[in-house]
Amino acid sequence: MKTCFLFLLALGLTLFPATSRAFDDVQITASRTKLDSSRNRNKGNTTVESKDIAYTVKVNSSSFKELTNVTVKYKIYYQVVELGNKSDPDIKLSAGSHTIPSLLTNKPVEFETDAIKLEKASLDPGWYFTNGANGRAQDKVVGLWFKAFDSTGKQIGEYCNLNSATKNKKWED
Repeated sequence: MKTCFLFLLALGLTLFPATSRAFDDVQITASRTKLDSSRNRNKGNTTVESKDIAYTVKVNSSSFKELTNVTVKYKIYYQVVELGNKSDPDIKLSAGSHTIPSLLTNKPVEFETDAIKLEKASLDPGWYFTNGANGRAQDKVVGLWFKAFDSTGKQIGEYCNLNSATKNKKWED
């Protein structure tokens, strides 16, 4: 049993050398926060609801030492659908970054991303578009991507949740 344990330990040290920094030094999670909402009537036969949202991002270190000047960069992709338009919706990007001066082990730090305005519009009952477009349109978030970098610029964590509309996106600074 002891020999088996030592073999597995040696194998683990060979495959994952202690000198390389693990990609899992920092865990990132995000949750949606509703900031503001309103509802009004436009053009007499449509109702438009708009809401401002942001994401509360929690960054947690599992490293056994203090990490300083950790920069978390983020990209939030969202679809903007125009009421009465049959073409494919536009995908827009909200990007930003936040620097954490000191990140201690198991002491999570939270910050909030910039706000995004999402709208939901619908025609009143009995109304329709002559071009055959849908009588409802709703903007939605279609992708989240967060990356954490240490003070030297080396990536130490990532959270990525992209759907089919954004899976072909590449990270560009």
